[in-house]
Amino acid sequence: MKLEQITFTPSHDTRTESVLDTTKQFTTDEIFNSQEALLNWSHVQGRKCGIVVVIKRSDGVGKIITRRARVTLGCERGGHYIKKPNVDLDDEQPMNSEVDVSIDHRKKKRSKSTGTKKCGCPFQLKGLNISLGDEWKVEVVCGVHNHQSAEYLKGHSYAGRLSKEENNLLMDMSKSLVRPKDILYTIKRRDGKNVTTMKTIYNARHKSRVVEKASRSEMQLLLCRLSDHKYINWHRTDDTNCVSDLFWAHPDSVNLLHAFPHVLVMDCTYKTNRFRYPLLQIVGVTSTKLTFSAAFAYISSEKEDNYMWALNRLKSIMNTNCLPSVIVTDREMALMNAIRNMFPSVRHLLCRWHINRSVMKACKGILKKGEKWEQFIVLWNMLVLAKTEVDYERNLLEMDRIFEGKYSKMLDYVKVNWLKEYKDWFMAVWTDTCMHFGNTTSNRAESAHSQLKRQLGTSQCNFETSWAKIHAMLVLQHTEIKASFEKSQSFVQHEFNKVSLLKDLIGYVSIVALEEILCESKRIQYVGADPIACGCVIRRSHGLPCAHEMAELSRVFRPIPLHCVHPHWRKLDMFPTAQINDNLDSPEDAKIDVFVNWFKSNDYDTKRHIGMKLQEIMGPKSSTLREPQVKIKTKGRPSNFDKSTRRLPSAFELAESDCNRNSRTLSDGVVYTKPPPKKRKKQTPPLTVNHDTQSSALEIVKIETTLPKKRTPKLPVHKQQIVNPEDLTQQYNDKLPAAIRPFIMGAKDVKSDGNCGFRAIAGLLGYGENSWRKSVESKREVEYRLDYFDDYPLEDRWMLIPEMGYLIANCYNVLHLQPHHPMPPVINRWLDISNLKAFDWYKSISRSH
Repeated sequence: MKLEQITFTPSHDTRTESVLDTTKQFTTDEIFNSQEALLNWSHVQGRKCGIVVVIKRSDGVGKIITRRARVTLGCERGGHYIKKPNVDLDDEQPMNSEVDVSIDHRKKKRSKSTGTKKCGCPFQLKGLNISLGDEWKVEVVCGVHNHQSAEYLKGHSYAGRLSKEENNLLMDMSKSLVRPKDILYTIKRRDGKNVTTMKTIYNARHKSRVVEKASRSEMQLLLCRLSDHKYINWHRTDDTNCVSDLFWAHPDSVNLLHAFPHVLVMDCTYKTNRFRYPLLQIVGVTSTKLTFSAAFAYISSEKEDNYMWALNRLKSIMNTNCLPSVIVTDREMALMNAIRNMFPSVRHLLCRWHINRSVMKACKGILKKGEKWEQFIVLWNMLVLAKTEVDYERNLLEMDRIFEGKYSKMLDYVKVNWLKEYKDWFMAVWTDTCMHFGNTTSNRAESAHSQLKRQLGTSQCNFETSWAKIHAMLVLQHTEIKASFEKSQSFVQHEFNKVSLLKDLIGYVSIVALEEILCESKRIQYVGADPIACGCVIRRSHGLPCAHEMAELSRVFRPIPLHCVHPHWRKLDMFPTAQINDNLDSPEDAKIDVFVNWFKSNDYDTKRHIGMKLQEIMGPKSSTLREPQVKIKTKGRPSNFDKSTRRLPSAFELAESDCNRNSRTLSDGVVYTKPPPKKRKKQTPPLTVNHDTQSSALEIVKIETTLPKKRTPKLPVHKQQIVNPEDLTQQYNDKLPAAIRPFIMGAKDVKSDGNCGFRAIAGLLGYGENSWRKSVESKREVEYRLDYFDDYPLEDRWMLIPEMGYLIANCYNVLHLQPHHPMPPVINRWLDISNLKAFDWYKSISRSH
């Protein structure tokens, strides 16, 4: 659209650099059906001309019937800037006022750069209502501008205003915790002509926040939200009425806690809020082995009194006949003492993973790296995972025999700090005597911490913003749990139909429990009905039928009865296990009667104070509760503003970093470290290193080993053999069967230097003939592993699959069986001391049984 430039004589304060005439663009005889239609047409025409049309004045229908409604439109750059008077607080202070200026701790605001877009543009339109109905027409009063048209409308606040639909979309996405830049991109993707900027998004979110807050404090807003969503919440304050401890639990989380109260895991996490309060997260486990967050407690400090208060609140929301039977924590003495006082009959277990890390950290500095360190790792794992007390004592004596004398300090640490007092709390021989359903570590709480921090996104949240994000996380968590219940009731795995023992359990027991039973049934073939050989570990620790029980049922061709499975695995809903009888008088009614009688016996001032407290409970918006003050470091130079939720490194990780300062980590997570420059281990094959300290199947702490300083470079591995037809010879074709001669291109004759066999193997494996040393090294490694005949071999002496499997198959008369043939089950000894990388072989063999 071409705009005409004309000469215009403005007033003394009007710009004259460039004048545009838009009279033709806004001149029309069209009759608009409503004022809104007129405004929309004006805005569209303004966009075409590169200007922004705004409402300067709007007059409604007057008292006199002859007066019609009208609206005056103009350019956003019309008018003149009017300076607002600044109010100086110091000038308002009386001269004789005795006010201590030192009490004013407000930060001095930085002077803000200000300006104006107004330049006295004379452009003006007039919209008139021309009938008794809602018909409008537009007239051009002045169609010229004293400024250039805009190249882009981005950045013009009026043009970038959000429509009602866009504003509703912004509010919904903000409540769904969508980032502002993603909200803006979504709006622009829906409307390609949208010119909104990030500042508009921030302003709209802030406006919504102010409207929602409605002049309430952060704590009032939090208490109102907790009340609206039926949360159970408790708090206590200090002398200044600031929150010292805060506890809340989602109503569905309380239902899950009543349905699955057997095992709870408790652990504190940090860097979740701006007040630096530790967050005690209490989680449980469902019958489908999903973790649910039962309750959250912000505590001002990790002292026994704070833990006692939080656990007392937890106990108050649990049924008296459904208290937990097992609680798993790390060795936090204040929390342990609080659990002992609040739940004296509960079996308390310590996290085996944290204990392993602590032992590794303490002993690594004594044993260093080498053969003794590797021996200690093997013996420690065998000690922790011993199945019987006899095995435990034998492994302990073996550890004493190997490490007595020079390493007595290490033995004293292990015995005094862990074995003497806490062996019943984490050793498998004792922990497997209680119903822990496979939860012997606090990894569920650690995983819940990780999920929570991903949801929070920053460590600078207050209580109210933290609750909003946690609430969104809990809603999705409960949805996933309900879906797992429905899957266990309606979904049937094909492998379950093949086992007659599971016939009466399918659809009534969780899929996870059926998988555990199916895995245990593999042991029937070599355990039989002997309870001593069976050990009955899964019966004691999981409440599921063990191998010898299933053997007895198989003998009489009976499926497993439903009552043989613990009620925990049969629970496939969120309803409490114990229903309250409504016919009985509630004990809460008696408490109310006692309270009423006590209230009447008090004087007027006491009644008034109690009434204020009751008003706060019924109407949280009247609460006088305050947020705690943000803890600020006053010494030293202020550091950068840290919003990270990442925890600080543990003592074990610091010890690892000291030992592995010169190490490098490959893409597969394997760490290779540089050995001491003076000592070099001979005849040590390259070993893979794994720092993973726990697996869901085997809780075995892995070791890291040093490689020779000069490693052989990696050999090239080809996906297919590279064969040059010119290198092939035909002289050996006559010695091959006549039937296959037409298909033979020739023979590759390797170099005859005494290593021809190795060269041929290397070529067939795809390494290339010149990489024949690879075959020699593989042969030496196999011989090194076989050349060991003592007990307790280290990992570098363990057998390898498939390399060792080929040797065994060639050494003995191994049968070639048809597919789906029966296989003998894997012995438990292999499960105790095998490498985690070989566990896929166990799964493959188990499926073929």
